[in-house]
Amino acid sequence: MIETLIGKMIIFLEKVTKYDASSFPGKVILKISPNYLKKIKYPKLIIMVTGSSGKGSTAKLIKDVLSLNNYTVCNNENGSNLIYGITTTIIKNTKFNKVNKDALVLEVDERSLKYVTKYIKPNYLIINNITRDQPPRQGSFEEVFNEINKGLKTDTVIINGDDPLLRKYELINKKNKFITYSINKNKYSFNKIEDIKDTVYCPNCNNKLTYEYYHYGSIGKYTCDKCNFNNNKNDYEISKIDYNNKSITINNKYDIKTDNLSLFHLYNLLTTFTMCDLLKIDKNKIIDSIEKQSINDKIFEEFIVNNRKYTILNCKAENNVTYNLSLIYTNMDKEKKTIVLGLNEISRRYNHYDLSWLYDIYFELLNDNNVDKVIVAGPYRYDLAVRIKYTNIKEKNIIILDDLNNIKEVIEKETKGNVYGILNFDYVKPFINNIRKDDKNGD
Repeated sequence: MIETLIGKMIIFLEKVTKYDASSFPGKVILKISPNYLKKIKYPKLIIMVTGSSGKGSTAKLIKDVLSLNNYTVCNNENGSNLIYGITTTIIKNTKFNKVNKDALVLEVDERSLKYVTKYIKPNYLIINNITRDQPPRQGSFEEVFNEINKGLKTDTVIINGDDPLLRKYELINKKNKFITYSINKNKYSFNKIEDIKDTVYCPNCNNKLTYEYYHYGSIGKYTCDKCNFNNNKNDYEISKIDYNNKSITINNKYDIKTDNLSLFHLYNLLTTFTMCDLLKIDKNKIIDSIEKQSINDKIFEEFIVNNRKYTILNCKAENNVTYNLSLIYTNMDKEKKTIVLGLNEISRRYNHYDLSWLYDIYFELLNDNNVDKVIVAGPYRYDLAVRIKYTNIKEKNIIILDDLNNIKEVIEKETKGNVYGILNFDYVKPFINNIRKDDKNGD
């Protein structure tokens, strides 16, 4: 097909000229042939992952586990999750009008899902969460819910049963098969947390929900006292988290070891186990494949420099949930600690400088006797500093830096304890590079 040849030629020219634009070839081809995706023959197994946060990590983990179980997989791991980037991924993996792989695993932007499923119908659609995210682009979480619902063209939907908003899809889509997963109460769960709740009312009768506990936001154990809408029963659940042995137990039976016990990662891991079990892959092979996966250092990394432990937590800008989970994670550490916060840019998709989302983050968790200093850095350092000051942390304990150039010296001379970098993706590598420079004994 001529369109595919043109697309591959553009991709080749990008490599030669070192022009990095993962969506450009797809954009050109869809301009030439708007129905290009309809002309392609796809694998029998198609999995799509969407939601506000964690969809890329989940899609990658599923791809990696499938690959270890003899599947060849087409995945947009290094590409955009919008329609143009997905088209580029298809072009790269297409030969003679056919995606020459056993499975197609796609991370799909929640607003783009309806455009993608117009041409590609998944066997399985995973929706991991819907939260307040990118307010200038997304608007309200109800709007995101409706946008996803427009693209819900699939046989089986896999959802986080701890999210009452996602359970609403079950109520309004009777023809779809729904599979739910859940995490039991654990040390990260709160009886009460004062962050913004995305959903507080029953999606069935609009009565206010009663929570036994929260994992974060509106995610937790809930019930409606009026109509008995609840999440008491789920198909898959993490029934136990063993913090000492760094392992989890699924459905009281299957043990999986993992170095990253943050709730976000555990939800991603549970989703992957659920998906692969539905494909009837041997459970022992699923467990073995998951355990072979190294920690995704794009979102979580730990190392030692000069006898101090550094933990890097990648937080998505304009998304209070990722920050709140990171704050909860750091709050579990009862030793002396220093917190570093920073971001260089809010969004690459639009020129908008709305910082109202900072006030949806429960920074009050930093007002802890174990927190020695809070360092804020980057172009938005004063905005962060003002928000931190509202937590009643003493001003002398807030350090303001223009950038990360001398972050290592400041940490070593002016702070104590373990160091947690709660950073947007654009500050993760610069932070790590500055901390580890000239370090010969780090591990």
